[in-house]
Amino acid sequence: MTAFPDIVVGAPGDSEVLNLPFGVFTVRISGEQTGGALSVVESVLGAGALGAAPHIHHGHEEYFLVTAGEVTFDTEYGVLTVGAGGSVSVPRGQAHGYRNATDEAARLTTLFTPAGYENYFRAVAEAAAAGEEITPELLNALRAEQQTTPAQLSPNR
Repeated sequence: MTAFPDIVVGAPGDSEVLNLPFGVFTVRISGEQTGGALSVVESVLGAGALGAAPHIHHGHEEYFLVTAGEVTFDTEYGVLTVGAGGSVSVPRGQAHGYRNATDEAARLTTLFTPAGYENYFRAVAEAAAAGEEITPELLNALRAEQQTTPAQLSPNR
């Protein structure tokens, strides 16, 4: 990771929009723009959408800000439901997953430090556009490329 090469400014419409089977993800700031320091991805999860099955990041931290609706986070410490204006910080090595358990869309802004995980979303969008079946096995293989592994959370959490 290097320092930010310059001030990063993104105008509306400049972002990279990725259509994924579980929502629309927009890369607002990429690792390419920040010298690998961080990336920012906005996501819209449809009603009932699974954003991510439980997993563990071994190479980065993840910071979620719920900006509309509510999102349910599954963690080692239990189930957390976070509404608009709430946030969740997940350090590397902590199992977590998230989903929209409501019947209305939810919106999140997620920061990744260091950057790079936006490449996972790009890979999923590319596979979906190519007509590949988006299975849990494919998602796990694409996550593995980003130092991320599946996790099992205890049903008694």
